[in-house]
Amino acid sequence: MMKKAIDLSPYPQIQDKVKIAGIEDRQEYIIWNKLSKEETATAIAELSLLCRASISMSMPARKKAKQALNFYKTTVGSKIHPFAAAQAREELGLSSSRMQELLQQQFVQLCIESE
Repeated sequence: MMKKAIDLSPYPQIQDKVKIAGIEDRQEYIIWNKLSKEETATAIAELSLLCRASISMSMPARKKAKQALNFYKTTVGSKIHPFAAAQAREELGLSSSRMQELLQQQFVQLCIESE
């Protein structure tokens, strides 16, 4: 059974990248997210806790947040299709370089505060 193609019209950044890549006729085979629904729900819940911990007054919580940030940046981020990541940055009004800059600033801040 063939998967249905996703309507990309609400996602102009993804739609443009799919057209540029010339894969409009194969988009139903694109794996947008390598996480299961359960893994995605868990990751979202953990990210919520990470955000709260990163602004906590507790130094152990901030230290854990620093470690978690590195985990999410390398592990979870690598499981998201680059087109979907580009759409998310577009919706946030961020360029790829600005997003990297913000992540680095957050990481440095967490390192300073956990020392």
